Amino acid sequence: MISLDKQNVKEIDFFDYLFDRQALLHYLNNTSKDIEIIALLFELEDLDRWFSIYAPNIACKTGEEILAVINGILPPNARFFQISRDTYSIMFEDIKIDKVIEFAHILRTFIVERKFYNNLSGFDITPCIGITKGNVDFVIPKAFSALKYAKKFLSKVYFLDIDDKTFEQQQKEEIRLNILVKNAIYDGRIVPFYQPIYNNKLNKITKYECLSRLIDDDKVLYPYDFFNIARQMGFMRSITYSVINNSFKVFKNNDYEFSINITEEDIRDTQMIDYLSNRCMKYSINPSRIIIELLEDIEFGDDDLVVNNILILKNMGFKIAIDDFGYANSNFGRLIKMQIDYIKIDGRFVKNIDTDPISYKIVKSIATLAKTIDVKCIAEFVHSKSIQKLVRKLGIEYSQGYHIGQASSNLLNKV
Repeated sequence: MISLDKQNVKEIDFFDYLFDRQALLHYLNNTSKDIEIIALLFELEDLDRWFSIYAPNIACKTGEEILAVINGILPPNARFFQISRDTYSIMFEDIKIDKVIEFAHILRTFIVERKFYNNLSGFDITPCIGITKGNVDFVIPKAFSALKYAKKFLSKVYFLDIDDKTFEQQQKEEIRLNILVKNAIYDGRIVPFYQPIYNNKLNKITKYECLSRLIDDDKVLYPYDFFNIARQMGFMRSITYSVINNSFKVFKNNDYEFSINITEEDIRDTQMIDYLSNRCMKYSINPSRIIIELLEDIEFGDDDLVVNNILILKNMGFKIAIDDFGYANSNFGRLIKMQIDYIKIDGRFVKNIDTDPISYKIVKSIATLAKTIDVKCIAEFVHSKSIQKLVRKLGIEYSQGYHIGQASSNLLNKV
C-alpha cells in the first residue's frame, strides 16, 4: 500500500531535481523497445492560472511545494520529467499498473486536500492525470491521449488501456481525417444538405434544416465523422460560414424558411451576427425566414453574452430554435428569457413513442408545456407512419425525419 506522510515531504528548490524534456527524450531513445513502460502524465492547469493572477513568486512557491510533495513520495524505480511549465510525466518500470493507478489517486487526493502557500484563500490545485502503458515509441503519445480524456470526461484519473498497434492505427486514421477535412474545406467539399420539415396543419413542407456534409469521392460523411477533427483544427467557424453562404444561395430563389445550425463558438462571436446580416442583404432574404438552431452542446447557464447575442438576432428578425430539447438545455424559464420560437423535441424520445409509454409521456409533456409559453414544437426522428400519426395526435406543429424525407443536396417539393 502506497501512503503519503506530510511530515516526510522533502524541502527542495523549485525544479532542482526535475529531468527536463530533453532528458525525457534521451531516456526514451536509450530504453529498449522490448521493455513495457508505464507513463503517468499530469497537468496542473490551476497553477498556470495562478501564475497569471498572482505575483510569479507566489505561484512559483506553490509549484515548489507541489513538486516537493511528488518527489518525496516517488517509488524508487520512477523517473520524473517536466514537459512544460504545467505538464509533467512520471515514468515507471517493473511495477504493476494497479499500483501506479493507486499511486495516482493518492497523489491527486493529497494535492487537492492540501492548502498551498500559507493557506492562501482559494488557492486550490486540481491535477488532471492520464495513465497508459506501452513501449518507448508510443507511451508518451498515448499518455497525452489519456490526459486529454481525463480532461474531457472530468475524470480524476484516466487509464487508457489500448495496445500499441491499435493506437498506431487510430493515430494514422486521425491524421488521414485531418488531411481530409483540411482539403475538403479548401476545395469546397463541405456542403449543406437539406432535410424537409413538414407543417402538420398545412399538410405540406414549409421549412428545411441545412445540415453539413463532407463529400469524399463517392461517399457522403456526416458531422459525427468529421466535426471533432474540424473542431480540434479550429475549422468549425469556416464550416458554419460555408454552410450559411451556400444555403442562402439556394433559398434566395424560393419562399421556404430554413434553419442554420449554430455552435457555442458561433453564438459567442459577434462577427457571426454581422455575417448573417450581410448574407441577408446580399441575397435579399428577410431574416424572418431564417431559424437559428442552437445546438445541444451550447452551455447557456447564466451567460449574458450568449443570451444577449440571441436577443440581438431576435431583434434583427431571426427566429430561434433549441435543438434536441429533452436532454440538455431543458429549462423553460431560460427559454422564455431567450424568446425561443421553436423547440425541436429530442429524437431519442420521438422515435419510440409508438412502443414506449414513457417516451410518449415525455413528448406529450414537452408539447403541452411548449403551448403554455407559446413556443412551437418540431418532432425529430419521425421515421414511420405510426410515429407521424401520434405526433399529429399530440398537436405537435411540425415533423422532421425519414418518413418526411432524408437530407439531400436538392430540395424535396412534396412528401
